Amino acid sequence: KMIFGYWPVYPKYPNIILPSELLALRTKFETYYNDKYQGRRIAWQYSLGNCIVKATFPKSPAPKELIVNVCQSLVLLCFRHDDGDDGLGLTLEEIQKRTGIEDRSELERVLQSLSMGRDGTRVLKKVDYDSLPTNTGPSLKAATGKDGNGSPRKAKKPRVRRNVGPQDRFLFNALFSSNQRRIRITNITMKETSEERTKTHEAVSKDRLYFIDAAVVRIMKARKTIDHRMLIGEVLAQLKFPAASADIKKRIESLIEREYMERVEGDISKYKYLA
Repeated sequence: KMIFGYWPVYPKYPNIILPSELLALRTKFETYYNDKYQGRRIAWQYSLGNCIVKATFPKSPAPKELIVNVCQSLVLLCFRHDDGDDGLGLTLEEIQKRTGIEDRSELERVLQSLSMGRDGTRVLKKVDYDSLPTNTGPSLKAATGKDGNGSPRKAKKPRVRRNVGPQDRFLFNALFSSNQRRIRITNITMKETSEERTKTHEAVSKDRLYFIDAAVVRIMKARKTIDHRMLIGEVLAQLKFPAASADIKKRIESLIEREYMERVEGDISKYKYLA
């Protein structure tokens, strides 16, 4: 049995748009699960899912198997039939609408992993909006391809920006090739800031207080009366994370204030459960 309180916090995608093939399988499993387990509810953690997407590239004689997570697979399926209505690629907003991935930062990391990852994994192509040719942008030197002395200049390969802009476009990389049949494309992990780290630690510490309180109340309810040292020992044995005796003592004092328990009159080293 899995309880939400023991699980870490994972990204949620409430409006994610699954392809019909996956949607049919999900519905089938939910029907089976609900028939077998009454009173339980399934919560799908899409961020933990992985799948294999078969892709065919013009430069590869055989299909490739791409090992990706669920969000990466949904982005790849956006290019299953075309590169957008105008054939010039899809913008981040258009991909958001097709996949239902509303978290912009997460979608940016997915697109970066598919178009700007290590060699042999760039199955998509990113085109920066500001790198597209314009009528007024290029100078005479750039347009003629010559330097100040009139000598031919070696064309520089344009550098692709690492970040994703709202008007940048993504296309199926028809030039992709790899010697590997099965390719694992790992998503780019988000770097946690010091502020986010502090918030995470505070949230974990708060959750652990509830677990300590619950353990103390369970033991007191079963024992009715118990010695301080024995109570501390039993609480430590029940907890699945390291805790200091001083922290448990603070929670005992809090439970006494809230009248869950009290000290035995004449023996302050013992506690009595209050029903």
